[in-house]
Amino acid sequence: MSLARRIVTGSTYLISRRTFDRMFLLRPDDFVVQAFLYLLAFAAAEHGILLHGFVCVSNHYHLVATDPAGVLPLFMERFNGLLARAVNAYRGRWDYFFCQGSYSAVPLESPDDVLDKLVYTLVNPVRAGLVRRAEDWAGATSMGWRFGESREFARPEGRFFDPLGPLPEKVTLTLAPLPGFEGVPAATLDELLRQQVGAREAEIQAEFRAAGRAFLGMERVMHFDPADRPRTHEPRRGINPRAAGRDTAVRVGAIRTWLDFLAEYRDAWRRYRDGPSTSSGLADHAVVFPHGTWLMRVRHRAACRPAPS
Repeated sequence: MSLARRIVTGSTYLISRRTFDRMFLLRPDDFVVQAFLYLLAFAAAEHGILLHGFVCVSNHYHLVATDPAGVLPLFMERFNGLLARAVNAYRGRWDYFFCQGSYSAVPLESPDDVLDKLVYTLVNPVRAGLVRRAEDWAGATSMGWRFGESREFARPEGRFFDPLGPLPEKVTLTLAPLPGFEGVPAATLDELLRQQVGAREAEIQAEFRAAGRAFLGMERVMHFDPADRPRTHEPRRGINPRAAGRDTAVRVGAIRTWLDFLAEYRDAWRRYRDGPSTSSGLADHAVVFPHGTWLMRVRHRAACRPAPS
């Protein structure tokens, strides 16, 4: 039995997805940038997802987002499915677009963790050696947005996007303030983020100087063929984190909560599967699953415990 997903209403995540074989299918051509922004805004609005920041580089993307309604899998299915089909149509491809098993959604356990992972997200093109500063990245990114700022995106033309189809002509995306910083004015939070991004950039630039490395720059990035891939070795069978917490006690507590959920879920599943039959011969499914259960609740309408008060 595969591990159950735990989807808790109101959780904030660092979300990542990588292209098939790390190919540069998301190279920031104008169409790809427009499609990513439009579809991200559309899927987020459709499922009530709050986006705090994002970046899309040539072979993967990162999002920092809050899921108020506990529907993250539906949002990701919608966004990834539309994005894959749109860019595949643009590239003239029919094959896999995203790498199997590359999807990651790591719960962020504290406001500081949310801010830290947002900085990580925005400086990702710098860490990858693509540009010297996050603001130099010409692909889809929320770098330079202000918290609370809204931007409108028009439906791209041609290829996958049918003007007579169901997708709206325009969509709006608002960059949501960070959870846990509700008492901080938006301008102050903007400045805090800018400072932390600048400090992280300076650290990376110093590392590159010490190693004698240079940043590619956007012109060279755009020269890569979408079918190309990095020459670096990709680590395999690494740890897939279940929670992100800079504080050890918080992180350990989150892992313990996950393990408790998993044990309770497995016990409920066994009782659901092996429970006594009713007079009609059907299994008795009056089993209550733990709070956060996803598939059994959505697909099979299993009962679940409410969120703890």
